[in-house]
Amino acid sequence: MRFKAFIKRDFNLMELFKGGAIALFFKIASVIIGYFFFWYLAQLVGAKGLGIFSTCWTILMIGTVFGKLGFDTSIVKFIAESMGKKHTHHVKPIYKNSILIVLATSSLIAITLIATATPISRLFFKNTEYTSLIRIVGLTVIPLSIMNYNAESLKGLKKITAFSLFQNGSIYILTLLIVWIFSFHSVDNSTSIHSLFIAILVLLMLSFFAFHHYLNRIPNQAERYPKYNFNLKKTLNITVPMMLTNSLFLIMSWMDILMLSAFKTQADVGVYNTTLKISAVIGITLVAISSIAAPKIAELHVQKDKDKFKRFVKQTSFINFSLSFPIFIVIILFPEFLLGLFGEEFLKGASTLIILSIGQIFGAFSGATIHILNMTGHEKISQNILLSTAMINLILNYILVPKYGIVGAAVATSFSTFLWNLLSEIVIYRKFRFYTYPLFSLKKIKSIINDIMKPF
Repeated sequence: MRFKAFIKRDFNLMELFKGGAIALFFKIASVIIGYFFFWYLAQLVGAKGLGIFSTCWTILMIGTVFGKLGFDTSIVKFIAESMGKKHTHHVKPIYKNSILIVLATSSLIAITLIATATPISRLFFKNTEYTSLIRIVGLTVIPLSIMNYNAESLKGLKKITAFSLFQNGSIYILTLLIVWIFSFHSVDNSTSIHSLFIAILVLLMLSFFAFHHYLNRIPNQAERYPKYNFNLKKTLNITVPMMLTNSLFLIMSWMDILMLSAFKTQADVGVYNTTLKISAVIGITLVAISSIAAPKIAELHVQKDKDKFKRFVKQTSFINFSLSFPIFIVIILFPEFLLGLFGEEFLKGASTLIILSIGQIFGAFSGATIHILNMTGHEKISQNILLSTAMINLILNYILVPKYGIVGAAVATSFSTFLWNLLSEIVIYRKFRFYTYPLFSLKKIKSIINDIMKPF
């Protein structure tokens, strides 16, 4: 009761817990569904087939980031700021102007992938057998880019339940259902990619319906506030750095997959991707809480309330780390058991899983550092941080993967995670004069323990 009363006294924290609980629920459900999806796929096509899907998924993710041109991140900032200033009539023109640019850029990326499908297949699969799959991936970039944009627009409106429905969990559910239907006839390494394309088309249509449903419920305040004027140059000055930040972050996150695809076997890719999925559970709270924190950070920054801003950032970091640390301990203690659930050929990834988990727990401890920079007008700084870190990640992968395989990829990824979080932390301190780390004095820790133990 004391804890509940404490949360109710802080409106921002209460909003975080309310929205965060919803997002966390969907994120956990998404992870469980994702594990079942990859487990089911591993049973159907083995580690090699899982590796082929992982490589195609990685190419799709990178293509989608460039296709969105950063508007999936900036739309959260634009809508949150408009709602915070009570300029609700700005939301509709912001959305309409931006989605046209997303459509154009994602189409360009799709055409590029389709045109270069043969050399891409030769690079990552050592043959041209999967050229048609790369073309399907290219086509999928357009609907996935727009669906992600619609989902992030819902986040900007703080419609977290609707936003959460269009995350990877929904993609996995529909894809899994379609793969299962295909399994009654025949399944090969291309089935999962064709199923993915169909699933994303369905979700695209649903995302349009959901966003316009909430958009039409926003009151029009055009008579009371100034008219919105779309400035393309000014908008791109914000979105392009965000796109570069997201692309660098994604490239850094998936560089190991691409390097393993180029230098090792698809079976190695399958094993490594499984260790990535398991270690990512540690960061599940960070992803869920950050989805709520991002628009709130932008709102508090616009309001120029430094004390509330600092307290909110510290609160999110504390919640992230408190929920992530027990998961980290379980993974460190039982890596073989967790990997053994996928099959014996996955057991060789135990040490890889531990290394990746160490990187994930440091990210959870640091909190939503990149989100803070992006939502407070420092997107170019976050871009430069990730650019330098991505270059180091690329070099490390190039050196370590050929010699050490999946272990080398894990070392490169975890070191990169540590580096960009540390650099972001330094910038945040210089700009706002506080660290995001959830650190407490011994006196504060003793007080918290006493409060917890009072009922006993």
